[in-house]
Amino acid sequence: MILKKVALCSVAAVLCAAGQGVYAHTGIKDKLFVEGVGNTGSGATAYNAMTITHGCASNAIPEGGAAVRGEVIAMAALFPNSISSAKTIVYRYKTGSIVPNVPGVDGTVLTGVATTLPVANPGDLSDDINGATAGAGFSNMGLGLVSPNLFGNLIIPKIDDLGTTRGYAVFNGPVFDGPYTYISAPLSESVLSTTGLSPFKFTVPTFKTTSCAANLIVRVAVTNWCKRGLQSKNSADRKDVWIGTDTGSVMYSMTGKNHDIMPNSRTTMGMPEAGPYTEQGNGKSFWPAFTVTRNLTTNPLPAGCNGQSYDVVVEPEGLDIDKNLDIEPGAYPAAAPGARFF
Repeated sequence: MILKKVALCSVAAVLCAAGQGVYAHTGIKDKLFVEGVGNTGSGATAYNAMTITHGCASNAIPEGGAAVRGEVIAMAALFPNSISSAKTIVYRYKTGSIVPNVPGVDGTVLTGVATTLPVANPGDLSDDINGATAGAGFSNMGLGLVSPNLFGNLIIPKIDDLGTTRGYAVFNGPVFDGPYTYISAPLSESVLSTTGLSPFKFTVPTFKTTSCAANLIVRVAVTNWCKRGLQSKNSADRKDVWIGTDTGSVMYSMTGKNHDIMPNSRTTMGMPEAGPYTEQGNGKSFWPAFTVTRNLTTNPLPAGCNGQSYDVVVEPEGLDIDKNLDIEPGAYPAAAPGARFF
């Protein structure tokens, strides 16, 4: 059977005119949440979405250049919600290097209040976030998968070796078109105002009353695909990878197979690998991210903080990204026609 055009689409029919700049990156739609408050009318459940604002460009052309964008055919996302803290990177920002309450380059919003509080890497979220336990990652995130529309979409859950759903890959199911062919519609990035939405669900956490944290920044590793097949594996414009800083990844590093689309190292951005981290606002860094901010009225900083605060960041660890972010060649789910994807 001939597979004419495999349907791998991150957004299927969910397209919207967003008026965003043509060179905007893939990000997260809603970037700021108040602790414990979702957007469903009650409780802490929130629905959000990845925003896909442009297709893949060859890395021979700098970002923002007059590039021809490839149509997006698939997307994958990996969240920092592992049971094991070894699969997440958790650290604290020493704030004060940014403009207060103005979104940074990755869209997150921090307080911008300078602090003399210690910002050594805590290793996990147990000192700052309710429900987090020592030695565990962001396991109480309540991540849920949401189909972009009612029909035709196929979501492959990203389940790690500890049995936790960590994210997803999403594409359109093949549509039969004649006796030996399948067709589908990728996200057309030739329309400059087109933005694709790839939704997900999560639980908005709360801060411990004993913590000096003012914000929690949740970063998500994302890839968008514009080419498929073995012949494209070494192509620089096969996919866009949104990982803002060097996480320890082998695949996305200076010497990795995707070195053309590597993240920036923290050292090259002018800060030590061991911290304190002050990268927010640095134009070399971009992560799809959202911020959970503390409600200082109902949950004020404890007296021991002396009126100061820090910001906590959680992101996927590099080897975890290498293992769980890619879309490996495989069979379609049983309900869909077609032999293999990618």
